Amino acid sequence: MRQQTIHIERTYPIALTDLWQAITNKQYMKEWFFEIPNFTMEVGGEFEFYRHNKREDSLHLCQVVDVIPNELFKFTWRHPKQSKGTSIITWRLIPRGGATTLHLTHEGLENFSDAGEQFSQSRFESGWNYLLGESLNKFIDKLTLSDQ
Repeated sequence: MRQQTIHIERTYPIALTDLWQAITNKQYMKEWFFEIPNFTMEVGGEFEFYRHNKREDSLHLCQVVDVIPNELFKFTWRHPKQSKGTSIITWRLIPRGGATTLHLTHEGLENFSDAGEQFSQSRFESGWNYLLGESLNKFIDKLTLSDQ
């Protein structure tokens, strides 16, 4: 089976520490990503959340693999109700002067082939592009407006 990986890179007009907070603070995450009450950044720690849609609620189970504060957050991503597969998500931050680049890698998507088209690479890519391109951007715009 061919390996399926998504790479998305976006640069945001905020400091690295502020972007780190946006992607790792559960109060901020619920505004642009998902509400994750048991979110943890402890290596080996687990967290879960649901994505609610018209067809069904999709459970996401995650386990923290690696954390380098203000630089890298890596975790597993599973959909146990739909698939036996596991994928890996890595968020890496790169400072760019007064801005910060977020590089997302989502690898192992081929492991969800048993879950059907709803869990295809193109669906994940569309979801990540929305979250990082639209949802996170809107949240950051709110943050920067409140700082002025």
